Amino acid sequence: MEYDPLVDLPGGDNFHDVTALFEDAAEDMHPGALVLTDGFTLMDAMSSFEIGEPRFDSGLALLDKSKPSFNPLTPLTPEEVCWIIDRSFSCEMEWHSGYTFSQTIYSFLYVHSLKEIDPDLIPGGSLSRSDNLRPPELITVVLRAALLGLLKCCDLSWRELNKGNVYDAEDWQSEKCDVPLSEAIPVKHICKVVDEACRWLETSAKVQQPWKSMLMNRLMFRKSLIVLFETQLSQPHSGLLPTMINLSLQLLHSITTVTPSEPAPDSPARLAFDPQFPRVIVSYIPLHVIQLPDQAHTWALLEGLLTSLKNVNDLANTAELTTWEVAGSLQLWCPRPHSRFPYVRSITQSAFWDGVLVLNKFALKHVVDQFFRETLNISYDGFTQNIITRWQGPAPPPLGQIERTMTQMLIANIKSLWYNPSRRRRFCAKSLFDWHELFVVLMDVCTHLAPLQDQKPIDHIHRARVAVLMYRLSVIREVVLSGFQLSLYTNEERVFAYWYVVQVLEMHLSCIDQLMPGMSSDSNAYFELSYQLQFLTALQSLSMTVFAITVKQITFSWRRTRFNFLRRYKWAFTPEYEDIDLQPLGHPSFTKFAAAYESMQKDKQFSLDGITLAIEVLSCLLTSPSGWAGRWSEERKKFVQKLLDVSIDLQRQLPSTEQALTTWDVKTLKWDTDFHPWFPIISGFPPVPPR
Repeated sequence: MEYDPLVDLPGGDNFHDVTALFEDAAEDMHPGALVLTDGFTLMDAMSSFEIGEPRFDSGLALLDKSKPSFNPLTPLTPEEVCWIIDRSFSCEMEWHSGYTFSQTIYSFLYVHSLKEIDPDLIPGGSLSRSDNLRPPELITVVLRAALLGLLKCCDLSWRELNKGNVYDAEDWQSEKCDVPLSEAIPVKHICKVVDEACRWLETSAKVQQPWKSMLMNRLMFRKSLIVLFETQLSQPHSGLLPTMINLSLQLLHSITTVTPSEPAPDSPARLAFDPQFPRVIVSYIPLHVIQLPDQAHTWALLEGLLTSLKNVNDLANTAELTTWEVAGSLQLWCPRPHSRFPYVRSITQSAFWDGVLVLNKFALKHVVDQFFRETLNISYDGFTQNIITRWQGPAPPPLGQIERTMTQMLIANIKSLWYNPSRRRRFCAKSLFDWHELFVVLMDVCTHLAPLQDQKPIDHIHRARVAVLMYRLSVIREVVLSGFQLSLYTNEERVFAYWYVVQVLEMHLSCIDQLMPGMSSDSNAYFELSYQLQFLTALQSLSMTVFAITVKQITFSWRRTRFNFLRRYKWAFTPEYEDIDLQPLGHPSFTKFAAAYESMQKDKQFSLDGITLAIEVLSCLLTSPSGWAGRWSEERKKFVQKLLDVSIDLQRQLPSTEQALTTWDVKTLKWDTDFHPWFPIISGFPPVPPR
């Protein structure tokens, strides 16, 4: 490479070529030889390289040599075996919670010693049988059966999670690190091994009560989980699932009634778990050591998992799409403790659509049929016949396109309710263009229809177009409100978000007003729209009040606010919308927000009438017909009650006049998603106790 005098070299350009000098000095050296100064060794040279982040080089760290080495055949008491089995459940539930196999299951050292504890492979005479309190069968029969059951449960769960309903490395960790999970061992064989272990406990005099019953309960519980997971994987709509789940819950209750005490610090049972051991396993992602939760927390996690599977079974027998939406929205907005495991979310999506059938018994057309029946109280066949009868276009009506698009979008939307919150928000934002495209198709269909001849016509095609727009507006609302739940917004962005929600809800309420007159007043579709009308009215009133308070207290940097607006709402300005002549409805406008800001600054009238209205509406909503909520009507009432509690808190603690508002500190508003996903509470004041 030629020297370029225009380039300013670091350190100047007064360099001299010393290659010949080094060649002369190394002339007498042999290949591979080193020249070191006195006291400087090769180790010193290598130590000059800093490894960096310890997580990336965890395999290079030395294991703790101060602890005794683990021997899988070390005799154990029944109490110690019982404790080890319990802690193996903790490893399993931590993997279900999103940690890697290496950090959880593989820290259970017996996982790597299956051959060593196989009674058929142990050399004769190598087991000590002199200690009657520690019979070797506790390890080779009982603990081995529990271990095989643990690995098979992980294998069955892994297969469900690997279907693609949830996302690897985002929701769960699939990496097995080349450690087998009993994949090749049939479920029936493992159940037989567990039964043999129970039979040995039942007939052996080497284990006394209460340990005999405690160990048998744990083995039977493990077997019930194996059968349950295997049935969920192969027959997700089996009528036996409720019985299986109830059996597992009963066994879990028996286990939690009497638990073993913690082993002594020098007990060999403690050597069965080494959180640092996974550092020697080949892994493709950074790892850090985790501590297993206490046993009470593990039992709570298992109870939450089983209760959630019971809810999935109830949903799997529900044909109404709106009921699925209600249940999915509630668990997304205000999830129960220990209910949103990736396994549960994957099972739920599989139960709804397995890639061929909807709910394991309906063709794809079922989702379109239900949309029209539940939203418009009409049949889809009647809708299509209406179009065919009135069609005047030059080409056939795009019925196939409408049905295909609606089917894909409705199925995807239901499944997305069981995504993680961040991915659900991204999905909603991306789906808005598809809803707009469908709305445009229906608009075009309306332009090619003959006018109705009846004196009091009900234009179902127009109503269908309004229903699609309403659905799209609900997705926009979800995108905006989820930003509060995910803590995405700055103070200025919160102000805009509340204002924007008010605008979207105004259009949504207008759509409901257009749809309700054409319905039977005693239908579930009418009851559901009436419910939504009240709920959204309360939501709009609350949003408007919070906007009115925060907009007067925040000082805007308009340049930064506009940049944040374009970044946060980039989904509304994608180039795809430019290819469609009809402008999308309900998109955000920074100009309108700026005008609303100026208007609010000039308005000297302030009151809490919006919160008062919200309280009145929400109170009535608690006794309103449930619509399509079905079994989840009580859950929905609890969510409404929580929103009512927030409203009462704000009414009790917010300033009620313009003068008081000028001296009030807006920083006392705290957005706590543990209390409510969308609205703030007042710091320093206890919330209203739940009813």
